[in-house]
Amino acid sequence: MIIAAALWASLGCSEAVAWGCDGHRAVVYIAERLLSAHTLAAARALLAASPVDPSLSRFCSPVAGDPLVDDASWADDYRAADPHTAGWHFINVPLQTALSTTNEHTYCAAGNCIVDQIAVHYRVLTGAATPAKKAEALRFLLHLIGDLHQPLHAATNGDRGGNCVPVAYYDRAPQESQTTPNDFSPNLHGVWDTSTIRTVMAAHGAVDPRALADYIVSAHALPATVPAQGATKRLAIAWAAAAHRQAQTVAYGRLPMAVGMEPASALTLDSCADNHDIVHRMLAKHIAVGAAYEQWSTPVILDQLRSAGLRLAAAIKAAFP
Repeated sequence: MIIAAALWASLGCSEAVAWGCDGHRAVVYIAERLLSAHTLAAARALLAASPVDPSLSRFCSPVAGDPLVDDASWADDYRAADPHTAGWHFINVPLQTALSTTNEHTYCAAGNCIVDQIAVHYRVLTGAATPAKKAEALRFLLHLIGDLHQPLHAATNGDRGGNCVPVAYYDRAPQESQTTPNDFSPNLHGVWDTSTIRTVMAAHGAVDPRALADYIVSAHALPATVPAQGATKRLAIAWAAAAHRQAQTVAYGRLPMAVGMEPASALTLDSCADNHDIVHRMLAKHIAVGAAYEQWSTPVILDQLRSAGLRLAAAIKAAFP
């Protein structure tokens, strides 16, 4: 609890970025361990030749010398400049529904979801696009493959993927935003995005994303290599379905009290005040998460970060043969 309180004092608003700077960069560091020097050089050269617009406001501090790591959260920064890409970061599958290739289109209108966009950007990266478009596609893949492994980016319970579920995190009670009414922090989504990762890092002395990646692979070693494998829509659906099951069984299933199943029709909310004021209905439950909950959530989070790194490496290896 002391560690958690200290972390929250310095955390600020970092839970606005999915998986946070640390999680997304750890995914890339894990992927880099499985790529040859030639492949890494080719991928880095593509990004370096078409750098990020310097006028774009960047949330994460810069990482010099490695554009793959530095650009891991670029898609979140770009979303603020181009809001129509916001839907590319998740797929709203109702918590009580199993995702499959036969129903995916129901939750991905006009291809505006993470599953379709991973496949789209992989095709751009490996197709006859301009170098600048290829670089943009690689930046999206670096981020979206990471995002898809966050279970609450593949599930919703009429609550914007847990964003509308206020929770007390250790000794920090949920507080409403002074600038955005009906938005509370901590919330369930933010705990999975950032808070638990920061708590793990503090507990194990992981001072930066590279150290977090080191800790993850020390606990569960990587294979010697991964086969090259393109990021297809069918694969992305399988990754999303697995993440969705983790949302069912752990993210929601291990909460200290049942939150109940919301209507499957409550997929996309404009505000946490929608779906019969979901946020205040959840606030009234006084859900608290801490060490007991994280005995279940932490292994899932670390395993999902590792899996994202493996799959990102396979996609990059296929794109840069």
